[in-house]
Amino acid sequence: GSVALPGIIRSGSIGGPDTFNMGTMPSAQQQITTGQMHRGHMPPLSLAQQALMGTINSSMQAVQQAQADLGHVDNLPPLGHDLASRVWVQNKVDESKHEIHSQVDAITAGTASVVNLTAGEPTETDYTAVGCAITTISSNLTEMSKGVKLLAALMDDEVGSGHKLMGAARMLAGAVSDLLRSVEPAAAEPRQTVLTAAGSIGQASGDLLRHMGEGETDEKFQDTLMNLAKAVANAAAMLVLKAKNVAQVAEDTILQNRVIAAATQCALSTSQLVACTKVVSPTISSPVCQEQLVEAGKLVDRSVETCVKACRSASDDGELLKQVGTAAGVVSQALSDLLQHVRHYASCGEPIGRYDQATDTIMNVTENIFTSMGDAGEMVRQARVLAQATSDLVNAMRSDAEAEVDVDNSKKLLAAAKLLADATARMVEAAKGAAAYPENEDQQQRLREAAEGLRVATNAAAQNAIKKKLVNRLEIAAKQAAAAATQTIAAAQNAAASNKNTVSHQQLVHSCKAVADSIPLLVQGMRSSQAQPEELGPQLALIMASQSFLQPGSKMVASAKSAVPTVADQAAAMQLGQCAKNLATCLAELRTATQKAHEACGPLEIDSALKTVQTLKSELQDAKMSVIDGQLKPLPGETLEKCAQDLGSTSKAVGSSMAQLLTCAAQGNEHYTGVAARETAQALRTLAQAARGVAASTKEPQASAAMLDSAQCVMEGSAMLIHEAHQALVHPGDAESQQRLAQVAKAVSHSLNNCVNCLPGQKDVDMALRSIGEASKKLLVDFLPPCSKTFQEAQTDLNHTAAELNHSAGEVVHSSRGTSSQLAAASGKFSQDFDEFLDAGIEMAGHTQDQIQVIGNLKNISMASSKLLLAAKSLSVDPGAANAKNLLAVAARAVTESINQLITLCTQQAAGQRECDNALRELEAVRGLLDNPNEPVSELSYFDCIESVMENSKTLSESALQMLYAAKEGGGNPKASHTHDAISEAAQLMREAVDDIMVTLNEAASEGGMVGGMVESIAESMGRLDEGTPPEPEGSFVDYQTTMVKFSKAIAITAQEMMTKSVTCPEELGGLASQVTVDYGQLSHQGRLAAATAEPEEVGFQIKTRVQELGHGCIYLVQKAGALQLSPTDSFSKRELIECARAVTEKVSLVLSALQAGNKGTQACITAASAVSGIIADLDTTIMFASAGTLNPENEESFADHRESILKTAKTLVEDTKLLVAGAASSQEKLAQAAQSSAKTITQLTEVVKLGATSMGSEDPETQVVLINAVRDVAKALAELIGATKCAAGKPADDPSMYQLKGAAKVMVTNVTSLLKTVKAVEDEATRGTRALEATIECIKQELTVRTPDSCLFFLFFFFFFKSRHLKHQIISLSSFDS
Repeated sequence: GSVALPGIIRSGSIGGPDTFNMGTMPSAQQQITTGQMHRGHMPPLSLAQQALMGTINSSMQAVQQAQADLGHVDNLPPLGHDLASRVWVQNKVDESKHEIHSQVDAITAGTASVVNLTAGEPTETDYTAVGCAITTISSNLTEMSKGVKLLAALMDDEVGSGHKLMGAARMLAGAVSDLLRSVEPAAAEPRQTVLTAAGSIGQASGDLLRHMGEGETDEKFQDTLMNLAKAVANAAAMLVLKAKNVAQVAEDTILQNRVIAAATQCALSTSQLVACTKVVSPTISSPVCQEQLVEAGKLVDRSVETCVKACRSASDDGELLKQVGTAAGVVSQALSDLLQHVRHYASCGEPIGRYDQATDTIMNVTENIFTSMGDAGEMVRQARVLAQATSDLVNAMRSDAEAEVDVDNSKKLLAAAKLLADATARMVEAAKGAAAYPENEDQQQRLREAAEGLRVATNAAAQNAIKKKLVNRLEIAAKQAAAAATQTIAAAQNAAASNKNTVSHQQLVHSCKAVADSIPLLVQGMRSSQAQPEELGPQLALIMASQSFLQPGSKMVASAKSAVPTVADQAAAMQLGQCAKNLATCLAELRTATQKAHEACGPLEIDSALKTVQTLKSELQDAKMSVIDGQLKPLPGETLEKCAQDLGSTSKAVGSSMAQLLTCAAQGNEHYTGVAARETAQALRTLAQAARGVAASTKEPQASAAMLDSAQCVMEGSAMLIHEAHQALVHPGDAESQQRLAQVAKAVSHSLNNCVNCLPGQKDVDMALRSIGEASKKLLVDFLPPCSKTFQEAQTDLNHTAAELNHSAGEVVHSSRGTSSQLAAASGKFSQDFDEFLDAGIEMAGHTQDQIQVIGNLKNISMASSKLLLAAKSLSVDPGAANAKNLLAVAARAVTESINQLITLCTQQAAGQRECDNALRELEAVRGLLDNPNEPVSELSYFDCIESVMENSKTLSESALQMLYAAKEGGGNPKASHTHDAISEAAQLMREAVDDIMVTLNEAASEGGMVGGMVESIAESMGRLDEGTPPEPEGSFVDYQTTMVKFSKAIAITAQEMMTKSVTCPEELGGLASQVTVDYGQLSHQGRLAAATAEPEEVGFQIKTRVQELGHGCIYLVQKAGALQLSPTDSFSKRELIECARAVTEKVSLVLSALQAGNKGTQACITAASAVSGIIADLDTTIMFASAGTLNPENEESFADHRESILKTAKTLVEDTKLLVAGAASSQEKLAQAAQSSAKTITQLTEVVKLGATSMGSEDPETQVVLINAVRDVAKALAELIGATKCAAGKPADDPSMYQLKGAAKVMVTNVTSLLKTVKAVEDEATRGTRALEATIECIKQELTVRTPDSCLFFLFFFFFFKSRHLKHQIISLSSFDS
């Protein structure tokens, strides 16, 4: 056959070479025609291009499916018109709008990413990244189509808004389809086709958001954005013209072509920037869209730099090069203006008020003052910054007051300015006091209180601007976290098809479901807070929703990261990994924003909870009116069984939170009472929704009304309980208030029980219980009725009714896991069978001799039957309750066993028949369990069950038993203690090996700018700071503080080094970023332990907060390091890295300040030790003067004038020593007081001893030196004691440092005693003579008891002689006389 193929003749390509004029840039002379050339003429596709084609094909199928789905809206069941129905519709509309908005954000960001990634040569294109962006677009389009269908059904369609929305969504799907076709590697479409398709997606996205009512509100910002992008394009066009001039004079053809190529690339990158701006402009509020626009700007910056270099290489014409440089500068400036405009929008968010900057500064600086307690210099420095900020705010308010036309508003502004100025003046005075007395803690406390007052005054003056700022930050964080979670769920669903690991896939599915259940509450809280900015209730609801979102969100991040390696599709795996990283970052910001907002909004939680409960009562009343009108309908997704279970499980949660509320109120703890009130209100909200669902799903209007009435009673009692709890806080210790609180709690508990009893099936169980109770009264008679049947007939009836009752018990067990109607029927049948069995048992008792024992057995069966019904009732209400299934199984077995005991007692059967019947009844009882092997029947652990199996499986072979024992010993059995050391050692070695591998991988990845793993590691370390109860600390706060200071300083040093390396050697930033990651991981681990051991709790909270804030700074620093490694010459990235490094250094100082506040006692010991060292040095100087004979008195005082002061002060020092020793084992506050007191006392003692020594005169320098040396020994011993106290602080009593402390204390007491003896020995002359005489008399008395009369006369003669003459010197000699 013919092999001829259609040919294509293009102008300029066949008829000889193109004309080319030197020094000019001719317009394109060729045109590419597609769709007519045979594929065989195209170059073969690479493996990466083939993978991209596969991604595009699967994405195209997803787009086509989405287009088909958008042909019709969702069908919703009929909805009621009560308040709850209207709220449900509004919530669903808000949730759908948020999800659609986040999905459109992802589509436009993915489109911009495709534009940026396909800008270069095909050989340089990262096709995996392109595939990831395309996967992001298609997966989000699929999810968006579902949300649009639901939203269109919910929207009021009278004006056709729903149909318009569907049409806009179809237009967007068509634009995505065009983009996918344009980027096919085999299509070779012109670049302009890609840009046009991308622009269509941006236009369609904007139309969709406008029809949805979610268009960007700041049109001025968008207009400015487009104008700035056009300014960049115009400046680039001028640069191209200047480059053309250089090309015209270039003599080297190769260099000329480089100039032309660089100028062409500059023009292309600029056109891409404009196209990217058009794409993301409708969704510019999204951080991912802002990121893509910034990335497009960096491409322009690099192309401009390349163009300038090419021009400089091609020509040395100074004037032309100057023009090129000037034009390039204009492009860079225009680009800088564009990117700065985007960054300003990203950092500021929605403007709040007139005084944003000043209030931000005041808020941050006051926090710094709070955490700098103990460092007077830092507090005073921050106070100066605070004074300047408040001064600016006061001046701005006065300026506004002068310009205000309304006189009342002007007066309000002036009054607020005066209030703020007065608070500033008080703070300045307090700062002066702290500066003058830096060691005085009272002055520091006054400064802290003044700063707190100034913050309150600022908040009031600026109309709650601080709180608004914090709440606004939380709203933004919640919005971004919800959007990131939505993206991760979409990525997980897209990756499911290629995930080869079933376990990781299931874990990811479960975590996604938990997050999907949490997103609506977060979105509702965010939307309500934005809609009602002045209301506290929505703000607290947002805070609680954010707190509840953190845990499932973190679990989903972990599941997504573990699933990434098991996803075969590289593009899907990359999408999932990127989404997980983004979600981790958003969760870290949400955690911090939640903490800050809770601090600002927390104190009014009780009032908000009370208002919430009152609103719920109104909603229930509105629902009851709908019941009366016959218009109450269940909401979509509500069924009778689901709502009944929700009500049963929530009733227990309400009871638990109310118990906590009572406890906290009785203790007078306002903070925890507020938390309990908030949790109670939240549980009551769920209870009210469940009660409404039960009422709406019940066919009988009377039963529906009864359910709503009982729920209203719960709300009334709960409102009264919260009110009484508030009153108990106002009047703590008031017995009457506590009594009222207990009475109201009892009433609420009764109302809760009534509400649960209104559930379908519960009444039937209660009727069955009453029936059993009434029937059992037959056993209370004194005499049994006469027998009406023979013994054989009675025995037959008893066996038959026993089998029926046993069978009914099994049905009760089975129905408790089924529907309420099944439980009702089974309960009725059980009560009927019990009545018949009881009659048969009484009849049988008449034929036996031991009637008392038979009646006792019947009573046991009655009790066991009642317990069975109660257990079934409890399980049906709350199937997930702890131990409920176990209790039901135990109750069923108890019924069977009690029946068997009665049968054994009463019947006469052949050998073995009775045992067989008993065994049959037992098998009948467990048959239901065997039908449901996945149902747990006990609370035994795995190994306890293994032991039970072994004990009851004696017929198994010995080898099987050995295998079980070996499994029990090894696989985590806590009882196998002899294996624990080996297992722990192996686990530790494995952990260390994994850590080493992670460090190596992080460093290797960071060399290429890939820092995602480091960011995740830092975010995980931040998250662990808030995880539950920390492990039992093995050291003291001082130990953890020392380690934290070490790692904090290491981070600061590394940050400073990164600033240097960003300019000199950017390729080394990866290793430094890895070091920051490792150091922060250690810091956060130690910070968790330090926070747990810090006193008081507020200090621990501050430490955690500061470490988390440092974590944010480290994340930004690591990210900027990665960006700079990818673009080492990018001036923007260098500037940003330097700013981030400075921020990290500042946050490190805040961590250190928080640590100092938590180590008040130890810090006081250090300060006291320093003061004592100064005292010792001063005493050394005084000894030198005394030895030289130059220590002369300044007045006529004698030593006796100072003796009492020395003794009194020394006694005080001994008491301080005791307090210091005791302080080591008590709180940091007491230790600080003891250290400060001892330092003060030793200062006083040295001063008074120096005065005493001076008063003796320089005539006796030896005595002066002896006295001063004695007090020096005391000071030295005190210094050693303070050091030992610092080391022993917080340690247990048996710690070696405690023994060292006791030894130092003994030395201290010995030296004080020595000082006192020295004081007594160096008194003034007269006193010394008298003391010597007294000593001599004492000596003579002792000698008289052992000497002869002659020797006694000899001593008496000497005594009287020396007493009468030369008393002073001679008696001194006599006192030392040797007998």
